[in-house]
Amino acid sequence: MNILMIMADQMHKDAMGFKRDHVITPNIDRLAQKGVVFDNCYANSPVCGPYRGNLFTGMYTRDNGVWNNNDPLPHGVETLADSFNRAGYETSFVGKWHLGGAGNCPIPEDLRGSFKHFIGYQCYNGFLKDVCFYNEDNEEIRYEGHRTDVTTDIGVERLRMLADKDKPFVHVVFYQAPHYPEQPSPCYEAMYAESPVFFPLNYQGVDPFTPTQSPYSPRPIENDPDFQKYGNDMAHYKRLYNAMVTQIDTGVGRLMATLEELGIDDETVILFSSDHGDMQGSHGQLNKCLPYEESCGIPLIVNAPGAKAGTRIKTPVSCIDYYPTCLELAGLDQVSGKHGHSLAGLIEGKIDEEDHDYPVFSEILMSNHKHWVMVRDKRYKLVVTAKGHEPYLLFDLWEDPVEMTNLVELPAYKRVVENMLDLLNER
Repeated sequence: MNILMIMADQMHKDAMGFKRDHVITPNIDRLAQKGVVFDNCYANSPVCGPYRGNLFTGMYTRDNGVWNNNDPLPHGVETLADSFNRAGYETSFVGKWHLGGAGNCPIPEDLRGSFKHFIGYQCYNGFLKDVCFYNEDNEEIRYEGHRTDVTTDIGVERLRMLADKDKPFVHVVFYQAPHYPEQPSPCYEAMYAESPVFFPLNYQGVDPFTPTQSPYSPRPIENDPDFQKYGNDMAHYKRLYNAMVTQIDTGVGRLMATLEELGIDDETVILFSSDHGDMQGSHGQLNKCLPYEESCGIPLIVNAPGAKAGTRIKTPVSCIDYYPTCLELAGLDQVSGKHGHSLAGLIEGKIDEEDHDYPVFSEILMSNHKHWVMVRDKRYKLVVTAKGHEPYLLFDLWEDPVEMTNLVELPAYKRVVENMLDLLNER
C-alpha cells in the first residue's frame, strides 16, 4: 500500500467547498466524497516546526523536543520515514520542511528525517519570486512560476519517479500556501473578485497583515506591497486566502489524476491535512499558536482502499494519530514509544466512533509565546497554563462551537474541570 500525504500550511479547517460553499475546492471535495472526513482534528502544536515534529515523530512536543520553529527532529528517535524505510518503502519529501533551520539554504542529510528522496526548503514566505528548492545533493534549484504550482510540479514528477521504483512508497507533498503573505496567482485571485466573505460570530475587527521574515518585509509596513493590497482589510485578505486554497486544490487534483494515470490510485492512501489553522480575526486574533478552534483545528480527509466513502467522523483526533494510521493501513507493525492512536478502524468502518474514545492534547511551548496546554474530549475543551496547569478556558463545544462563553469559573462546571484535569494528568 502506498501513502500520499498532501499537507497545506495555515489552512483553516473549514476552508473547503463542502464546508463553506464560497470556497472553490472541487478536487478536495471529491476526495471527501470518496473518503472519510474528520471534522474535529487538531494540531498537537499549532505552529509550523513543532507540528512537523509531532507529525514525523508521532510524539508530543514536550517529549520530542521540537519546541520552536527552527528546532531539528531529535536524533535517536524513529521517524515516520525510518519506519517505512525499514519495511522496504521508498520515502520522499517535497516542499516546506522548517525543521533545523530557516531561510534559503541546503538541508543536510542528517536533518531530513530519514527521507530517501528529498527536495525542499526550510522556510520562505514569498510565492512569486525567488522560488528555490534544495535537493538530495544540496543543490539549489530555482524555478519560474508560483511556489504552489512549482510544488505541485515537483510533487507530480517525484510521484512518477516513485511509481517506477516497483516498491511501495510514502510521498509527502508539503505546500506553504495559504500561509501569509497572501499572493495567489492572478487567475485564482480573479475567481474571488466578487466572492462573498464569511465572518463568524466570534469575529472582531483586526488588521490581517503580518510582516514576513524571509525575505524581510519592507519597513515601514506602509511600503510593503502586500500591506498596500490587504492591510486593514480582512475581507480582501480572506478572498486572497481562499484563492490560495483553490490554487492548492488544483494541485491536489493533479496529484490525484497522476495516481489514476499511473494505475495506482486503488492501492494508494491519500491523506490531506494542514499544520495548523488561521485565526482570521476570530476572538480578535491572527494566525496560529492559540488554543482556539480556528488555530489548533485542522482539516483531515483520508481516502484509502476499503474506506467507508462519504463518512463524517465527529470524535476528536489529532496529528500524532497519522503515523500509526499510516502504518496500520500499510499492514505494518506499530512502533513503540509513539503517542497516537490508529484511525484505520474508523476509516474502514470496522469500529464505531464510540469505541475510539481518546482525549486530544495540544500545546504551545515556544520560547517567545505564552505557554499553554489544551485537552479536548468529545464535548469539552479545557486550556491550562503549561506550568502549574492552572485552568483559564473551558468551552462546551457542543453548545458553543465558536467558543464565545468561557465556563471555567462557573461552579456548575467544577466537576467538568476536575475531570478534564484528570485526563491531562493521565497523558
